Amino acid sequence: MLIVIALLMIAVAFAAYSVIMMSWFRAPSRQGPAVVSRAEAEERLAAARREFRARLLDPRAHLRLSDALWKTGRPVDSFYVLYAARQLFSEDAFRRAHAEVVLGAGGPAAEVRRRLEGLRDAASSVPVHAEVARDHPDSHEGRQSLDALSRLATGDENATGGEAAQMARAALEELHHADSKHAGKLAALGMAFFARGDYGLAHAVASEALAKNPDQAGAAQILGALALQQKDMEGAMRWLAASWDRNPDDLYSASKLAQIYDKRRADAESALPFYLALHRQNPDFADAGEPVERRIRETLDARRESLLKMAPVEGLGARFALDDASLRAEACLRAAAFQDPRWIDRLSELLDDDAEIVRRNADYALFEIGKKEREALQARRDLWLASDKPLVRIRALNLFADLDGKNALPALATALRDPNPAVRAFAKVMVLDHYYADLPEAAKLRASYLAAERDPEALSLLARFPGR
Repeated sequence: MLIVIALLMIAVAFAAYSVIMMSWFRAPSRQGPAVVSRAEAEERLAAARREFRARLLDPRAHLRLSDALWKTGRPVDSFYVLYAARQLFSEDAFRRAHAEVVLGAGGPAAEVRRRLEGLRDAASSVPVHAEVARDHPDSHEGRQSLDALSRLATGDENATGGEAAQMARAALEELHHADSKHAGKLAALGMAFFARGDYGLAHAVASEALAKNPDQAGAAQILGALALQQKDMEGAMRWLAASWDRNPDDLYSASKLAQIYDKRRADAESALPFYLALHRQNPDFADAGEPVERRIRETLDARRESLLKMAPVEGLGARFALDDASLRAEACLRAAAFQDPRWIDRLSELLDDDAEIVRRNADYALFEIGKKEREALQARRDLWLASDKPLVRIRALNLFADLDGKNALPALATALRDPNPAVRAFAKVMVLDHYYADLPEAAKLRASYLAAERDPEALSLLARFPGR
């Protein structure tokens, strides 16, 4: 009886342990702590799409669309919208919109952090960072302050200026003890120990937190870093994936997982979700000097060419509707290669796509089809140029300027008087300056348009792309 009871107790304990460990090692679900319903996410996406098309010259509208696409589970579309906005707007305008919309910067935490301005002594900044991290830990500014405290805590407490390191470590310990369930506060403390080479302390603080709370994402991040340091790749991947699964703000784990998949395993496809998340939070993120933005584009280009290389002309219809802008864009290129008129109307719908790469490729596909089926496109010319969708009007004007040459000048003159300032500005930048830069007749159109334009957002775009 004693042996049987003992075996049962062991079995129960092992089962409980297995449940805990498997909950850590499961594949990332990428659901953040505050998940909205699918219906609510779709409603927000619909609203963002309306705003984007109504305010094509506002970088915040572009970033809100990118953010809504991300939260609806369309990360590739989100990337392309964000990437296009970065090309279109000035660096300052893009950064302000990104900080406000994607990072959620501003508000009370930003007000507290303003006290850092003018501080030259690192030790003087510690109380400010500690206050922000204590009161607003989940804000953009709160994460910045936790990172700052973690960096300061890695310093030598016995060296010159060591007071700041000592204060930062004490602040992190106090923050963690006051809120032991917060992943960011624990990770900041443990990773400070790790960066100092105090691996035993880092392991101890992670193990203690994990014993109290098996769902402590910060502990998983620290244990993942320790596993990497010990060259235990399998253990590192399990712990880092567990941390990333529970804490979407853990960019350390995302970056390490991307490196493992891409650099060590030569599996760029598996690294892509992590690269996309890193780029969304920090479009300037670089790995070993290589911008992650470039790596994402290379991976998406290679993938889409591979997946649709053998796609038959009959199967393109379904590809035009895929929830992946890179594949929709490639489907357009396949349609261009086939020059099949059956896809004219479907391609015209993609002139209003969320992603610029899709709109551009649809324009190109229609141009290629128009070389063989000119009458079919001309029959739709007036309908497209007068569309109630501004993106269609812009792209149709570009298409017929390419197809018709000087014959498109009357349509260009109409577009330069369009009630939508984005249509006017893009007509000048994309069409007038590109196709008719040296044409004497176009000089009058250019002069009259520039003299009449008063919209500040249109003028800002024109200043950024002045043409020749």
